[in-house]
Amino acid sequence: MSTTATTPRDALATELERLYYIERELCDELETLAGDVSIDAVADTRATECRERLWEAVDEHCYETQRHCERIERAFDALGEEPDTRRAPEFDGLIADKEAFNNVVLNDALRPLYYLETALKLEALECTAYETAMALASAIEGEDADAVVDALRPNYDDERAMRADLESLSDGDALETLLAASPVDDASRGSLDRR
Repeated sequence: MSTTATTPRDALATELERLYYIERELCDELETLAGDVSIDAVADTRATECRERLWEAVDEHCYETQRHCERIERAFDALGEEPDTRRAPEFDGLIADKEAFNNVVLNDALRPLYYLETALKLEALECTAYETAMALASAIEGEDADAVVDALRPNYDDERAMRADLESLSDGDALETLLAASPVDDASRGSLDRR
């Protein structure tokens, strides 16, 4: 039985492929999510601020994602690799869960709450993937490894800023207003209210 040793460079290339997959798929998913969030079927106007802020955050992230893909391509170039993708099961699972939610829960008042939680999970996933890729690059010596970190660092900073914005929204008055306007019983609110 032969085994092939995985070098740090191979591990980095694999992580870049996962990141590239996530960012490329995220462009389409965020456009869908922004459209879903902007559906205004809720009669209670108290929920408007939270919905609008969430839509703006998702829309901004969608714009940033296109730049992120270009930076990951630069990281591939620095390694001398052709850009390629590798599926990320945790990402695919979050998107499948969102689709299942859309097909089961028809209450539009609850959707922004769920989408906010989904966006936070996606940000956590992305931050972890960038941290892993930069740690792997740092373990490799040479200018090409430094170039990979330089290409990925702005993306990581964007993801952290987006995560902070979403956490601010989830802890803010707008979410409290949306929770108050939504028919969620007290037992269910614990998973939606992050305080």
